[in-house]
Amino acid sequence: MSEHGYMMAWSTYLGAAVVTLAVLWWLTWRWSAAVKLPLRALAIAFLLTPWPVARDTDALGPAWVVTLFDTLVQSDADPLRAGAPLLAAILLALAVAGVIHYLRRTR
Repeated sequence: MSEHGYMMAWSTYLGAAVVTLAVLWWLTWRWSAAVKLPLRALAIAFLLTPWPVARDTDALGPAWVVTLFDTLVQSDADPLRAGAPLLAAILLALAVAGVIHYLRRTR
């Protein structure tokens, strides 16, 4: 894929991710912070964590797509190649959401 095509693909994906996150924000604005903060953190980590699409390339793709592709399509399936970093990003995002929620409650 050309550099221009690669950038167009990422621009399209990031635009869709921003719209998805905006809709999620709008849908959850009245929910309690204990529910909406972790849900929003989970969505951000899930949608915005990049990972190399193959072992021998510098091209990045969304980690959830790479994990899905590695699991379902590749003959030498290794879902943990991108799945483990994705899980780590999700856990970190949930921990940050928990800290933010705790700090807001103690004020």
